[in-house]
Amino acid sequence: MVGVDLMSVAMIEHTATVVLVLRAAALKRLLVMEVGLLEGRAIALEAEGIRTPRPLTHELTLQVMEALGATLTRVVICDYRDRTFYANLELRTADGRELTIDSRPSDALALALRLKVPIMAEEKVLEEAGLDEKELAEREARLQLAENDDEGSEPVLH
Repeated sequence: MVGVDLMSVAMIEHTATVVLVLRAAALKRLLVMEVGLLEGRAIALEAEGIRTPRPLTHELTLQVMEALGATLTRVVICDYRDRTFYANLELRTADGRELTIDSRPSDALALALRLKVPIMAEEKVLEEAGLDEKELAEREARLQLAENDDEGSEPVLH
């Protein structure tokens, strides 16, 4: 497993979705995942340190966990199938038991950010769904060059 960090959160207005970019610095790979608007908003609020006057669903989940004596130890992006990411919450109960709970990655990330616990990804997920940072930078540079060439070129008349 490899540690990942949230790099950016961006809203795509025409689809009302949010795109998260996670970076596995050790492997120089990026995971790009699309999440729902509400989940993305919860992640963005936490990333920006903005507090809401009333608890969001993720804060409620944390309050229930605390009331039961459980702590979140880390989240793991554990699988990628059919263009869908899967995650687990790893919890420790008051009596020391370790539990693994299936979670949507967006919910897991929102909880991890609130508690500042490690976010991990299985290497197979990074290999299958990840993007190489260097390849991505080269692709973006080529696209930028192509856009600049198109802007300055004369139209061809036939």
